[in-house]
Amino acid sequence: MRFVLIMLATFAVMEGVSYVAHRFVYHGFLWILHKSHHTPRKGFFELNDLFPAFFSVIAISFMWYSYGYPERSDILAATLGVTMYGVIYSTIHDLYVHRRAKLPSLNIPYLQQVKKAHMVHHMTGGEPYGLLVFFTPKQVRDAAPDEPMDATAR
Repeated sequence: MRFVLIMLATFAVMEGVSYVAHRFVYHGFLWILHKSHHTPRKGFFELNDLFPAFFSVIAISFMWYSYGYPERSDILAATLGVTMYGVIYSTIHDLYVHRRAKLPSLNIPYLQQVKKAHMVHHMTGGEPYGLLVFFTPKQVRDAAPDEPMDATAR
């Protein structure tokens, strides 16, 4: 039970970590990499893809470490929580919102609101910086386009 609680708590905390990283790091001193996500993509990959690759290496390293020390199952639980968040984030953000793969458009109200909120971010370069939890007013989200915007202000 402790393992599951650590995993779920870590998953929940990751939305805040993601918000802070996106707001202050990606739109801050690492804008040089993240701006590729706010401009038209030439091909499947963009420089911004270095972020999930980097974080995956860290998570895999901690998983590998915890494998050697079974008494440190808390580390494994935390890295699984981070990984679950990363998988869900990638699926919703990259595949559903930005349509980086041909998937059917799902008629799920929450996912449609996530997409609209993210489109507001691309239109303005500002809030919302989070993905799964956002406080963008409904009337603002409703005014956003249904399809990804390729360019935005910083």
